[in-house]
Amino acid sequence: MPVIRIDRKSLDQILNGDVKDSHEVVIKLYGSECHLCHSLKPEFEELSKQHNGVYFFAFNMKDGKGLEEKYGFSGVPTICYVKTGPKTKVSFMDEPAKAHPQTWYHPRDISNFINQNREE
Repeated sequence: MPVIRIDRKSLDQILNGDVKDSHEVVIKLYGSECHLCHSLKPEFEELSKQHNGVYFFAFNMKDGKGLEEKYGFSGVPTICYVKTGPKTKVSFMDEPAKAHPQTWYHPRDISNFINQNREE
């Protein structure tokens, strides 16, 4: 599935547990001015092709002030995994122990994060 850019209303619905259907969702929170975020884009798109049944979304932080405080994450890029449905579960990926110099996250670490959350 392709990566779809979402707006603030959709992001809040997903993160607040307002989506009642059960889905697996991965969201890349990014900034327009962030070179790491831009470099991560093709890697994130490739990951979307490798994880069947998972929806991949991207959200530009310029479209939502106060999100870091509201949802408890820090900086961009940030990767978020959500299991929607009756018991919504939201997980933010930790900062990497050793950041990739061009993309911040190593693509294999994102894939591992997704797989780990899928198994729980």
